Amino acid sequence: MMRFIFLFILISRLANTALQVDISAKAAVLMNAETGAILYEKNADLPLYPASITKVITALYALEKRGDRLDQMVEISKEAVSSVSPQARRDKLGAHPPYRLEFGGSLMGLKAAELVSAKDLFYGLMLSSGNDAANALAEWVSGNIPQFMEELNEYVKSLGCKQTTLTTPHGLTHTHHKTTAYDMCLLTKKALEQLFFCEVVKTINYLKPASNKQPQAELLQHNSLLKPGKFYYPKAIGVKTGYTASSGYTIVAAAADQNRKMIVVLMGCDKLEQRYRDTIALFEAGFNEPKIKRTLFSKNFDVFSTIQKKSKSPIKAILHEDVVIHYYASEEPLIKPELEWKPIAFPIQPGQRLATLSLYDQNSQVLDVYPLYAMEKVNSTFYYQILDKCLSWSTNLKRSMSLLMLGLGIAVLFFSFVWVNRRA
Repeated sequence: MMRFIFLFILISRLANTALQVDISAKAAVLMNAETGAILYEKNADLPLYPASITKVITALYALEKRGDRLDQMVEISKEAVSSVSPQARRDKLGAHPPYRLEFGGSLMGLKAAELVSAKDLFYGLMLSSGNDAANALAEWVSGNIPQFMEELNEYVKSLGCKQTTLTTPHGLTHTHHKTTAYDMCLLTKKALEQLFFCEVVKTINYLKPASNKQPQAELLQHNSLLKPGKFYYPKAIGVKTGYTASSGYTIVAAAADQNRKMIVVLMGCDKLEQRYRDTIALFEAGFNEPKIKRTLFSKNFDVFSTIQKKSKSPIKAILHEDVVIHYYASEEPLIKPELEWKPIAFPIQPGQRLATLSLYDQNSQVLDVYPLYAMEKVNSTFYYQILDKCLSWSTNLKRSMSLLMLGLGIAVLFFSFVWVNRRA
């Protein structure tokens, strides 16, 4: 049995089957890093303290603004490396700026007046989780840290991060310094477009060259997904871990296989082990998901039809190939087919191309185009056949009259020319 389709535009929404994963973190998101599709979410828009995954945002903006100057030497200011006790920083609000470092916090180990390349600062930021490196990069990018924070907040808003407010470039706890798992996914997706960022975040160790203040030193990766051990995950390609007493354990992770690249963000984990187990569980659920094949329109089943007042019967068009899409069940595609008929001249012959079926995604981008062909011969009605012949005769008559008048005009000009020359 054939299915007749009369609609010019049909919107087809496919059923979404969310991944079933037991996650204990307060907030979690699993995102396709290439399409932006959300495969899993839990409290995705809940603002929480991010801790050191903030450094992903700092690195992204620094690379966007000055990524072409990585070899430039940066002189470390006293302001960038000054530290106070955690109690002094938190209890005396206003006495110290939010970006002030705390004793006992994670550091790259920079010294005031030390000369370090911007490239080295990025490795110190992402491998050692250096709060001092974050401050130094902020000054390098914007001249001072408050100016950097103002620019950074404008930047994240421009990328669509509506629930993110940042007060520090490193992520030490501050009342107003919060983001969401979803916003962190968006920002990480953007950061993974930077080749240097991808290189840094998967590096296991980096040798910081000797400087004017210190000998060379080895910087070590904190992310256990990347290193041999209990939580090693061979598909992992980065990105950043974090922890403070207020935030709990946080992580932004990326992994890839031959078919997919994905991002996991976890916030508010109670235990370090929980952070890694949840991350691996989400990645495995995504990578083990089978791909679904669905036929939207069949060449043997679907007939597209339109009715025109000139036609003796409905005009039917068919496909010469099936319209097929492939997708993962957790990624809900929105397909918008649009049928466009060509101007039709009668009689229509079988196999004549009559229309185009175009598939659009949710962003109105063309995914594919399929031609449609006449299923059978269709004549116009007797009335329109007579009318068309009359119009054709009228058109031919007008053309003949025009040619006749043109010929007469040429003849008059010719005889006038001859007459004038004879009298001369």
